[in-house]
Amino acid sequence: MRRWIARPIALALLLLVAATGIAMLNTDTWWIRFLDFPRMQIAAALAVGVLLYMVIAGWRGIVVTLLALVALGEQVRTLWPYQPLAAKMVAQTPRCADDGVLQVLSTNVQRGNQDAQQVIDMVRANDPDILLVMETDERWDRDLTPLRDDYDYVMQNIPDNATFFGMHVFSRYPLENARFEFPFGSDTPLFVGDVAHPRETVQFIGVHPRPPQRGQSSEMRDATVLTAAQFAADSEAVSIMAGDYNATPWNDTARLAMRMGQVLDPRQGRGPIVSFDAKSAWMKWPLDQILWQGGPGLRDFQILPAIGSDHYPVRADLCLTTNAPGDPAALRDGDRDAVQAVFDAASKG
Repeated sequence: MRRWIARPIALALLLLVAATGIAMLNTDTWWIRFLDFPRMQIAAALAVGVLLYMVIAGWRGIVVTLLALVALGEQVRTLWPYQPLAAKMVAQTPRCADDGVLQVLSTNVQRGNQDAQQVIDMVRANDPDILLVMETDERWDRDLTPLRDDYDYVMQNIPDNATFFGMHVFSRYPLENARFEFPFGSDTPLFVGDVAHPRETVQFIGVHPRPPQRGQSSEMRDATVLTAAQFAADSEAVSIMAGDYNATPWNDTARLAMRMGQVLDPRQGRGPIVSFDAKSAWMKWPLDQILWQGGPGLRDFQILPAIGSDHYPVRADLCLTTNAPGDPAALRDGDRDAVQAVFDAASKG
């Protein structure tokens, strides 16, 4: 009887081991890159499964047990920075002068979400200085019209074909040198512009590339995220990168982009702080990012309540009157070559 119970558990463990190993492959194949997303779920399943298997199979299942433990170790190693016991990449700033605060809010409203009033109420309740709204179309452009009364500076781009990737940027402060870029001929916009805050001009970069999915590799997503990091690295102003990356922060490309842009991730040392899927009980991971270069301090970082979208809004309150360099990940040997390889592939694609 124990053998019949042990067999399906062993099979499930071996599938999870295979998923862990396959995710380590250096490829942009969509279904392999998708395995980067559910790492927390895979780790939890491995932990529970291997305990059950050890109790039921004992020493007879030593090979499967060891393989599962190795896979679990790899998942824990990857996820380790995103739990509360890890070192914080950026510390909390206890105080900030009122005129030094910069509030940033990023929200993917989901194109089919019909509850625009809930979105407007959420924005007005939080009153951000910079608001990035993604997955907007012509209907959302009309529905968000009331917010134009609250913000003097608004830019938007609604692609003709990539209808799930419209983007609106609202700012309380002047937008300078602001434009939408389309890296490597992508049909999804990337916003780049300087925000002239009275205390300090900062560069704001809004990111929302296509995700890896059937018939669509991760190539252009990776190139877009790395292009945003390149803009951050090349700017003399402190850069803020925000948006729905369609990548988790533990993804190899996301980590490479952090090193290239020398940006700080408030999630490190605080937990994964999931932002997707607001409509699922188990499919949860952090897709929406607000990252920034050293200098501004962190007053607050939080996920806001659901707004009818499959994404939760993300808010970060920064302090521009402090000098908080943080602890960005150092650039590694070969990183620049890896970035160029992604750019070369995107150029050919």
